[in-house]
Amino acid sequence: MNIIDRFVALFRSRPGEPRVYIPQHQGGVLVTEDTAMTLPEWWACVSVISRTVATLPWGVFERTAKGRTPIEGGVSWMLNNQPNPEMTAVSFREALMAHVLNWGNGYAEIQKDLAGRPTALWLMTPDRVFPERDESTGALRYRVTQPDGRTVILEPSQVLHVHGLGFDGLVGYSIVQMARRSIGIGIAQDTFGQAFYANGTAFGGTVEVGATMNKQQIADMESYLNGVHQGPAKAFKTRVVPQGSKYQNPAMPLSDAQFVESRALSITAAARWLGVPPHKIADLSRSTNNNIEHQGIEFVTDAIVPWATRLEQEVNVKLFSPRAQGRVYTKLMVNAIMRGDAKSRAEFYKTMTQIGAMSVNDVLALEEMNGIGPAGDAHLVQLNQTTLERLIADPEPAKPVPAAEPEETPEEPAQPTNVIRRAALDWWRQQRQA
Repeated sequence: MNIIDRFVALFRSRPGEPRVYIPQHQGGVLVTEDTAMTLPEWWACVSVISRTVATLPWGVFERTAKGRTPIEGGVSWMLNNQPNPEMTAVSFREALMAHVLNWGNGYAEIQKDLAGRPTALWLMTPDRVFPERDESTGALRYRVTQPDGRTVILEPSQVLHVHGLGFDGLVGYSIVQMARRSIGIGIAQDTFGQAFYANGTAFGGTVEVGATMNKQQIADMESYLNGVHQGPAKAFKTRVVPQGSKYQNPAMPLSDAQFVESRALSITAAARWLGVPPHKIADLSRSTNNNIEHQGIEFVTDAIVPWATRLEQEVNVKLFSPRAQGRVYTKLMVNAIMRGDAKSRAEFYKTMTQIGAMSVNDVLALEEMNGIGPAGDAHLVQLNQTTLERLIADPEPAKPVPAAEPEETPEEPAQPTNVIRRAALDWWRQQRQA
C-alpha cells in the first residue's frame, strides 16, 4: 500500500460514527441503554422479541440432488443447545437480541479449532466492542476491550455481528439513542407517579405565614411540613400549623396534564419504535376478537421474520467455510410459534397432507412422535385432482367403451301352468336337442 492509499484511508468514514446526537438527559431524566429497560413498555417489547427469537428451532441443512438433508452436531448443536460451556442456546440468543434491540448491535466472538471449524460462540457486550477501520489498509476490524483493560483486535471472520438499521450498512443505530425523547417522557411519567404517591398524593405548594420569620425558622417550618406530608401513609392525617398560615397550591391537576392518557401514549410509542403490536405487551385497547388473530400474524411477519433473516444470513456467512457456503445453510423455524396452538397446527398439517406436501411420518416427526413405518412415507392426494399438463394434452375425458352385447338366445317360454302346456314344452326341447 503506497503513501497515497494510506493518506486516503485516514479520511475514510469509520463504521459506527454517530451521525445523530441526542443528549442523554431527556424529560429531566437520564436515558441510556440500561435505564431504558426500567420503562415497563420498553422492557416488554425487548423481552417479547428476544425470547421469541431465542426459542425458535434453528435447522442446519445441506442442499443435495434429492432436496435437502438435515445436519446434526457441530454448528447445529451450538445454535440449538450450547454455544459455549457457560450458557445455553436460549440464553445466548436472548441476550444477543436484547443487545441488538437496545444498542443496535449484538456481538459474539467465534472460537475455531486448528482446522478453521467453529467450536464456540462467546457473547461480547456492545459497550466494549468498537468497529473501526485499519489505518493502513482501511479494512474493517473490531477493537474489543477486555474486562482487565487489555485491547484485542479481531477480524470480521472472528466476530458474529448482528445489527439493525444503520447508515453505512455495517453498524446499526442505537435504538435507545434514537428514541431517547420518547423513552425520557415515559421514565419521567413513572418518576412523577412514584413521587406523587410517595408524597401522600399532595402536590408541593407554599405556606404563607403572617409573622416575620428568619431563615432558621423558615427551614424548621419547611422541615416540619415536609415531614408530616411526605409518604403515602401520611395522606389522611390532621395537620396543625401556626395561626395565620395560608396554604397555596400552584400545581396543575392531573386531569389537566392528561396523565393517564399520556401513559397510554408512551406504551404506543415503545411498540412503534420496536415494531411490536401493542397487544403483545398487554395493551388490548385497540384489539378485538375480529382482529387479534391478524395482529398475531403481523407480529410474526413484521417483528420476528426480519430479525430471523438477519440472524440466518450472518450465521451462513460467518460459520461455514467458503466451500460450504451456498450448499449448507440455516433456517429458523418460524412455524414453531404455533407450538402452543393445537388447533392451528392441526389445520396446517391437514392442509399439507391433503396437497401431498407432507406425509404422515413428516407430521409425526414435527410432533416429536415415532413414525408408523414405510406406509407413513407415502404422500397422498385427493382423487379429483389432476395436473395442468394432462388437462391441456387431453382436454376431454375419455369416453367409456361400451360393453359387448351378449349373444341372442331364444327366450324360454314361461313355465306352463297345466299338464298340456308342460307336455308341449317337453316336446319342443326334444326337437331342439335332436
